[in-house]
Amino acid sequence: MNTKINLIDKIVNKLFGNSLQIRYLNQFYKGLSKPINSKRNVLIYSGIGHMYCTPFEVLIYHLLGDRGFNVDYCIYDKNIPINEVITQASETKVGKKKFWNKSVENAQRFLDNSKVNYEFIKYDDEVEKILNKNKFSIETILKFEYEGIKFGEIVNKVLFRYYRSKRLENDSLSTAKRFMYTALTNYFYFKKKLSHKDYEYILFSHGIYCTWAPILEHCKKIDQPFICYDRGKTKSSLTINLNKPSTVWDISDVWIRLKNYNLNNKEKKMVDEYLSERELQKGDVYSYNLKQKAKDLNVLRKALNIKPNSKVITIFTNLIWDAANVRGQIAFRDTFDCIVKSIDKYNSVDGVHILIRPHPAEYVVGTNEGYEEMLLKKYDNNLPRNVTVISNEMLVNSFSVIELTDIGVINTSTIGIEMSIEGKPTILISEPHYRSKGFTYDASSENHYFQLIDGILKNGHQLPNQIRLAKKYFYLMMFEYQHTMPFKFSSFNTFDGYNYKSFNDLKYDKNEKINLIVERISSGNFSDFIFK
Repeated sequence: MNTKINLIDKIVNKLFGNSLQIRYLNQFYKGLSKPINSKRNVLIYSGIGHMYCTPFEVLIYHLLGDRGFNVDYCIYDKNIPINEVITQASETKVGKKKFWNKSVENAQRFLDNSKVNYEFIKYDDEVEKILNKNKFSIETILKFEYEGIKFGEIVNKVLFRYYRSKRLENDSLSTAKRFMYTALTNYFYFKKKLSHKDYEYILFSHGIYCTWAPILEHCKKIDQPFICYDRGKTKSSLTINLNKPSTVWDISDVWIRLKNYNLNNKEKKMVDEYLSERELQKGDVYSYNLKQKAKDLNVLRKALNIKPNSKVITIFTNLIWDAANVRGQIAFRDTFDCIVKSIDKYNSVDGVHILIRPHPAEYVVGTNEGYEEMLLKKYDNNLPRNVTVISNEMLVNSFSVIELTDIGVINTSTIGIEMSIEGKPTILISEPHYRSKGFTYDASSENHYFQLIDGILKNGHQLPNQIRLAKKYFYLMMFEYQHTMPFKFSSFNTFDGYNYKSFNDLKYDKNEKINLIVERISSGNFSDFIFK
């Protein structure tokens, strides 16, 4: 029955979704007065005009306009050669032109019916001159710098996303040149915008890849204030940062500000209830746990070839191609380096089992390069007996993995906080946002990493106040740093409306989070968007 209903919903959405959305947007933004001309200017550098941040960008465009700001809004036209949402898969399966033209048409329809006065990002002849002047090889293009900005590094990271792998392919040079063209186009166009108008703030999503990284880097270079945002972990939520990319979930300032604060009973309950929901991640944007926790842990241990009395060291990975996670390496060159050296160190140690937990996103989102494949290749399909890689097809619940783990090794995943909440010793090998907060062991080098593991294997103790601190951090991250926005998405991940009948109803609700955010921007005197 549910399958039948979902199929009907899908057909209705395909046939009438656009017309229903047009009608809704026209009604919601009906009667908007033209913003008063002001000396206060804001630029929303959207670039990709139709994505999950669009309902937020459109709403904040009007809310800031209602506060008297002149708001410029920039998007790509159909002629941009490539950007971060165009991937090898979309070019192969759909075709770049068809895929991107549809995206631009969707953007124009949404923005036109939301009464947004947008402009297309313009191209600069200087970009062609730079590309023609340099006889690029793949090596030189990835090292290319211009006016102090490392464009080669920007291109390298977006190539990971394009191929869903860190491996370079035969067409990598031509693809890299296209990304370089887009990155330089954004840079020159943005500089020109700033030369014609003074902006109080630049707003854009992500802060990485070829659309927004050049903007962020130039803002940093000239001390131009910027506000960066991205989709949160829970549905209809966003994170928002001042003068930092949105990929940095950094609440260090508020952590210091609230160092003596203890969660009250209501807040503790919120953490406990949300953690129980995360077993199947029903309220999250992506559900990576497609199977419930194991009822019998001994059965799971046996399936993973873990001897009954062995201490389990679990190394949790991230998507290898996700540029948001390719940063802040400290103890090792990368996670794969850590895995290999850990295997080689403990492959003959009795009573120790190395468990590799590839991120379930490899299965849910997809990848062209996974850790299981890489390790089997490295060890000629003959991993040591005390090493197991959890195959994605096994659909093992992450909380079952936490339960059977004695020591967790983390690169950047949030699961390190959940491990700490469960009282498990957690070692960080890189620099996630929760490093140095008092509830993790923070490896400073390869030698330090192994010293920490050996010490924990011998003594097995928690850090002082580990669980209390981890719960406090989790609360601040999930309920204060992350903001629930007043919009809904359908089961097809399409915008399904705001939580108000009209724009006027929304803007007069003083308790609405997005109004608090706009109030803070209008004040011009703030350091973050955490309201505790």
